Amino acid sequence: MSASSRLAARRPTFMHNPATMVSMSDYGRRARRANYAPTVLLQGRVSPEAREIVKAAADASGVTMSYYLEALVNKLLDENGGMPLVESPRPQREELPIPAA
Repeated sequence: MSASSRLAARRPTFMHNPATMVSMSDYGRRARRANYAPTVLLQGRVSPEAREIVKAAADASGVTMSYYLEALVNKLLDENGGMPLVESPRPQREELPIPAA
């Protein structure tokens, strides 16, 4: 068997093995957006409890966490005409009065 035929007979190797990706929450459930609409990355750190709440709601809805969060944003926009404001996690420092010179 020649070297080229041995190479052709080999199966392709992949960087990621789907069999080892069971712990990745959304692997295999990714869906294309309508008309291949562009998407951007949204990242942020949340408490483990908040992540579990979102994950549980997304799982119960049968969608990915990304889709769930986008649908939640759209629902808030539709119902309220905008996103709600939240309080700062830390109290704002008071501005000290400076006497006029």
